[in-house]
Amino acid sequence: MKFAAFLLLTVGAFALFALTMTFAPLLPAWGNYAAHGGFIVVSGLLWLLLRGKRLRPVFFAFFAASVGLTLGFYGSDPILALLGLTTKTPMGVAAAKLVQAALIVIGILAVALLSGESLGSLYLRKGRLLIGLAVGLAGAAVCVFLAMQQPAVAAIGLTKLKPLLPWIALFVFANACMEELLFRGLFLGRYEPLMGKAFAVLATALAFTLAHMQVTYAPEMIPFLSVTFVFALLWAWLMQATKSLWGSVLFHAGADVIIILPVFKSLGAI
Repeated sequence: MKFAAFLLLTVGAFALFALTMTFAPLLPAWGNYAAHGGFIVVSGLLWLLLRGKRLRPVFFAFFAASVGLTLGFYGSDPILALLGLTTKTPMGVAAAKLVQAALIVIGILAVALLSGESLGSLYLRKGRLLIGLAVGLAGAAVCVFLAMQQPAVAAIGLTKLKPLLPWIALFVFANACMEELLFRGLFLGRYEPLMGKAFAVLATALAFTLAHMQVTYAPEMIPFLSVTFVFALLWAWLMQATKSLWGSVLFHAGADVIIILPVFKSLGAI
C-alpha cells in the first residue's frame, strides 16, 4: 500500500509540475488551458468528495498547487509587461521570478486559509528554528563558496558581478520560498500518513527533480538532475527534522546561487 501510494502520487505530482510549471512551453495554448483547468477541476472535486478519506489531504495539496501554478503561469507575464520589464536584463529576470513566486504563494495560501487549513500544515511555523537556520546557513555558505569557484564567475569578473548581487539575492530567495512551499511544504506532511516519512521524502524529491528536466540552463542534464535530487532529499529531510521550512529555504537559496549565472545567460540577461 505504501509503495503503491508512493508510485501513484509521484507520477501525479510529476504530471502536475511538468505540465503546469513549465520553464519552456511544452503545450499549445489550448493544451495549457486544458492542463491547468483539468488539474484544478479534478483535484478540487476529489478533495471535496473524499470527506473522511485518507487521500483527501493529498488532493487538497494538488488543488492548492494547481491554483497557485495557474496564477503564476498566466499572471506573471502581464504584470511584467505592465512594469515595462523583460527577462533580457538581470533586474527583469529577478522581477519575473519575484512576480511568479508571489502569485504561486498567494494562490496556495489563499486556498489554505479559505479552506480552514493551518499555516503550520504547510510547515510555515517556527519549529526548531535555530537548528534549521544553522543548518540552512551552513549549507548555503558551502553552496555560495562553490558558486564562486565557477568559471562563469571568473569570466564575468567580480567588478561586473557586484551590480548583479541585488538581483541575484532577489531571484534566489523568491525562488527558494516558492519552491519549498510548493514542492515540500504543501505535500510532505500530507504524504507521510499514506507512505511514511522516508517515502514522503523520496516522493517529493523525485517530483522536484523530474520537474527540472525541462530547464535550458544546464549544460549536462544527468549531472544536474543528480545534484538536484540530492539537494531535494536534503531539503525534505531538513524540513522534517526541524518541522519548519525556513532552514530549507535558506539552504535552497544558497544552492540557487550556483545556477543563477547560467540562468541569466540562458535568458540573454548577461
